[in-house]
Amino acid sequence: MQLHEFLDTRVSNADFLSADWRIEHCDPEKWEKPSTHDVPGVELVGTPHMKLWSETTSWKNPGRKNFKQATVIHLSEKIATEGIIPSRVVYYDVDDDETNNGGHRRGASALRNIPGWMHQGVRFANELAKIRFANASNHVEGLFNSEPTKDDVKEGVRAAMKQIGEYDKQTIREEVRIQGPGLTDKQKDDIVNALYSDCMFDENMKSCSRYRDLNNNNVESLLRLIRMEHSQEEPWVKDYWDNDDEITICVNAANFESRVGAILSCAALACKADKPFHIIFTVPIPNGKETLGSKREKFFSTHLQSLEDRLLDLQGKSHSDKNRRDFPWNHPDCQHRTVAQDTENESTIPLIKVKNRNFN
Repeated sequence: MQLHEFLDTRVSNADFLSADWRIEHCDPEKWEKPSTHDVPGVELVGTPHMKLWSETTSWKNPGRKNFKQATVIHLSEKIATEGIIPSRVVYYDVDDDETNNGGHRRGASALRNIPGWMHQGVRFANELAKIRFANASNHVEGLFNSEPTKDDVKEGVRAAMKQIGEYDKQTIREEVRIQGPGLTDKQKDDIVNALYSDCMFDENMKSCSRYRDLNNNNVESLLRLIRMEHSQEEPWVKDYWDNDDEITICVNAANFESRVGAILSCAALACKADKPFHIIFTVPIPNGKETLGSKREKFFSTHLQSLEDRLLDLQGKSHSDKNRRDFPWNHPDCQHRTVAQDTENESTIPLIKVKNRNFN
């Protein structure tokens, strides 16, 4: 029983004192200044104040992939050795008395009999703001918080996208920026690519752009989905991509030159084995008068043809179709594919066969 309960009085600083929590810890001026972290739809209500843990419940944060009791124990041990170091306040929703963060601090407080913490009231315009703020407000270095991991941010952004209901890469990237300021650029890109693929396959999500901006990671996610759930609808994955007797590669036309080395390595294997060399590719989304069809046609007539021209020049040969037929991607048995990028006119499955000039 707390002192205020025993005396039937209002909560005072005396109710928060314990072996670890001293009177100076009840001074709001010693704590980090609260912030909305520039998250839209978040309003600070009142000023920082002490609040008992028993006065709130803990909101289930979708942006916490794994809540680890080991982190709680580690925090408790830090308090035992270093004491309470005022740093971050705990934010709570004033409309339902749910803490938006502070789960590890709540757990450590239970282990060490700490009655409460410095809190700041907030009001959220909607659930989206609440989800965003949970991760954004946790990206502050300090003793008494656990920085969101890459997986935490991924789950938080996933929950945000479900609230938004529509997607494109820019929308996902903006959510990652809001919720994951502490992540590296590589971690952010990984999340964008993974969630973009997930949104593509979610029938409840609507693309807010006509064209899908795909890369190798997105294509490989699509191929995994086909392998697991749609192999009968699209046998190309089983017959070619997963077939060790066939030679295949995935190429993003936007980064064609960076893939030349890999293309030549596969081509050498195909020539040695006298086999066709199959390519699955994506193209940049069309701008201006260009169409998706013209972009796909240019993969063969511009990108591959330019590579062929350079190789023929090295060999001192003419740029004739007769000589181009020696390249294994021009083998008559090739089964090249591209993927659906037009959300209005193309189904995600099956894959799309595109004519390679007059070769296959």
